[in-house]
Amino acid sequence: MSGLAQRAGGRDRSLGRSPLVAALDIGTSKITCMISRRSDAVDGEPLIAAAGVQATRGMKAGAVVDLDALERSIRLAVEQAERGADQRINDVVVGVSGPDIRSSIVRAKTQLSGREIVAQHVREVRDAALESFQAAGRKILHYSSLSFTVDGMSGVRDPRGMCADVLAASFVVVSAPQAGLRNIARCIGKAHLNPVALVSSCYASGLSVLVEDEAQNGVVVIDLGGGVTSAAAFDEGDLVHIETLPIGCSKATADLAQGLGTTNAAAERLKTLYGAVALTDVDAFELVEAPRLGADGRLEAAQCTRADIVRILRPRIEELFELLDSQLSRASAAGRPLPRRIVLTGGGSQLVGIREVAEDVFRAPVRLARPANVRGLGEVFGAPAFSSAAGLVRWEMLNGLGAVRPGQVGADGDSAGMLRSLAAWLKENF
Repeated sequence: MSGLAQRAGGRDRSLGRSPLVAALDIGTSKITCMISRRSDAVDGEPLIAAAGVQATRGMKAGAVVDLDALERSIRLAVEQAERGADQRINDVVVGVSGPDIRSSIVRAKTQLSGREIVAQHVREVRDAALESFQAAGRKILHYSSLSFTVDGMSGVRDPRGMCADVLAASFVVVSAPQAGLRNIARCIGKAHLNPVALVSSCYASGLSVLVEDEAQNGVVVIDLGGGVTSAAAFDEGDLVHIETLPIGCSKATADLAQGLGTTNAAAERLKTLYGAVALTDVDAFELVEAPRLGADGRLEAAQCTRADIVRILRPRIEELFELLDSQLSRASAAGRPLPRRIVLTGGGSQLVGIREVAEDVFRAPVRLARPANVRGLGEVFGAPAFSSAAGLVRWEMLNGLGAVRPGQVGADGDSAGMLRSLAAWLKENF
């Protein structure tokens, strides 16, 4: 081990921090666990030591429906990653998704009577804003600052060092239903893991796929999951809004199964191998094997064309994008205008022609993205389907190294303390 790695490991131990970072992304269709060593990070980019993935059992549209089945899925994914890393993990950063994860804006101000603004004043106005969040039955997951206002002058990024009579601030808070969090925490606890932080999966996806200029200039990251579609808007480097839909690409799979008269498993395989939503890059008359249910209820050999697949899948994807575009437009009209540039990621973004469909619906430039800010993912885990898991590792690595999370200022600008409190609340409630 190098001297730098030894010093990093010693610092982690002195802070009571594990030398390992483990992420657990709990999605509707799959659960992913990734493990990284803090000493392997270079300029905030983690190196993945090992990863594991398992099909999710016990969840539907982001909600827990079977505690035991979900616990088994978590155990299998974690054990696979532990074997690859030859390490045991206890603490995990958990990615959560669901149709009821949403963002809100909270505001607060403090009187300074002409004094110089210091980090303590920033913390006070931040704490006051977070305490003003009063949504019944909901718990804050994480937050980021929108802007500070100094004596009526808005748009201040870092007010420290200025003199003011009044300091005001607005923050975006991302929250989730307490009941749903309790159920997820119970499954994680039964798997003998400690959830040190909960992060919305779509926000984590943004951390792994966006380049700095995109987050700064404004972009909406759309994560196409199996049971939930979510969008995270970034502007000036900060998270500014989150939208979710209780519809994912599993609906497209069900449409394909219905349209071709086959099973969901066969339809999922067809979608994975030959799925397309536009004929631009495929041969419309190409025949592919598409087994169908016979009179006796068993699968029998059959074929269909790529055009048949496009005809069935495209309407569902168009509907999904139209619903999301409508929600984003309403959010823009009700408050801060959201960026129009789109980045697509998640497993559903691998459908051939999806970029073309997204550009038609959103009337904006669209880019397809896979994890780019994390090293060592390999061919399998470097796919768009694992963007959120990779982003969770990067989120914890940045906070663990003492870096200020985007949109927060001050000596304790990261949200680790607040999320540790959330983890304590979760442990008390499962």
